[in-house]
Amino acid sequence: MIVKEEPGRIMSKEEVNKGKEYALKLLEYRERSEQEIKDRMRRKGYEKKVITETIEFLKNQNLVNDERFARMWTESRLRRSYGRWKISSDLKGKGVDRELIDEVLKELYSGVNEAQMALELVERRWPSLGKEDNLMLRRISNFLKRRGFSFEIIADVMNQITD
Repeated sequence: MIVKEEPGRIMSKEEVNKGKEYALKLLEYRERSEQEIKDRMRRKGYEKKVITETIEFLKNQNLVNDERFARMWTESRLRRSYGRWKISSDLKGKGVDRELIDEVLKELYSGVNEAQMALELVERRWPSLGKEDNLMLRRISNFLKRRGFSFEIIADVMNQITD
């Protein structure tokens, strides 16, 4: 359904309605950022004007809200023990504004001890960890890095494990 945008072309109500239906279908699965919806609609071949009107409609109906999305995403990832860096990177990749990301992370991570969270994650995953197993320690370090923990937190956890 790739349609080339022609200057002066009037978009039909049908095109706009199809765009809205598609966006609503995307939102049925999960909350999405404004940029995610734009990207998906662009890939599907919708014209820029249709995308703009659809986003405007979604915002007016409060169906798309980047702040709400960022909070939900962060809360979900926090429950699954992801580090601040990973969540920040994910949100940035989904087109959420940097200032909004920083604000949400600051608020939601204010009472979180990331080092303790990382240590508990390691203890759950490897309950019978041997302190002398260098290969396993490297795996744990890489695992925590992939989960988005900072170098300082990884070093702290590694020190606690090997003590």
